[in-house]
Amino acid sequence: MSNDSPYSSSPTAADAPTNPVRQVIAAQGTIIGPWVLTKDPGTVAVLAATAVDFLVFDCQHGPHDLATVGPLLRAAAAQGKPTLLRVPSADSWIIMRALDLGAAGVIVPMVSSAAEAESARAATRYPPLGERSYGPLQPAPGDVFDPQDGPMIFVMIENASGLDAVREIAAIDGIDGLFIGPVDLALGIGAMDDGDLRGALASPLLAEATAAIAAAASASGKLLAGAVFSPDHARGMAGAGMRLHVLGTDAGWLTTAAAELVRLGDELR
Repeated sequence: MSNDSPYSSSPTAADAPTNPVRQVIAAQGTIIGPWVLTKDPGTVAVLAATAVDFLVFDCQHGPHDLATVGPLLRAAAAQGKPTLLRVPSADSWIIMRALDLGAAGVIVPMVSSAAEAESARAATRYPPLGERSYGPLQPAPGDVFDPQDGPMIFVMIENASGLDAVREIAAIDGIDGLFIGPVDLALGIGAMDDGDLRGALASPLLAEATAAIAAAASASGKLLAGAVFSPDHARGMAGAGMRLHVLGTDAGWLTTAAAELVRLGDELR
């Protein structure tokens, strides 16, 4: 990084970050939250009131879109819970719109080059730091005019091109973190050609790719984030340096809790 960069090399370098995700990372080091699939604000409020550290609304593969997700973000905010939004693409207007709706940050999918990552980053910052147009519909998360605070941006490394360019992507000032999308990454590097997710997660090819992404993040002082699919997977990723874990979905968490209650019912009968 250049010495005259307005950005710090540390993702939590601001003396007192006001972005709520930065705050919880600074306070706890490693944080966990779910993909949110529900479209009901009341259910989001209940989930936000639990001990999860953040919520992620998925506008790429999930049921949400930018026209309808706003009330859900506000339901989480009412409970003091920070939110991230996985946008459907790296298009600048989509990133700007997501931030205007009040998300504390964005997760940008299928980033394949440093140029794509820089374009996405620029969409998160107002001039002269970027190209974001001013028009927030909700209070902006963090100090949007502070280069070390404001909205967060995680770029997903989930294809062979992105993996090849991972060091150049990680070196971009203003990118907060690299987000591993293990399923698409496994598909992209040939580690899952038979649909076996469990086998792919244990693949040496995926382990090598994960290590390369982790090394790039560490070398550039960026956060390592990603989707994890089980407690053991999360533990392994924590060992690789991952600090932001998106662990399952709200529906999966409900299913797990229901199964525990059924087991208790069987015990009591």
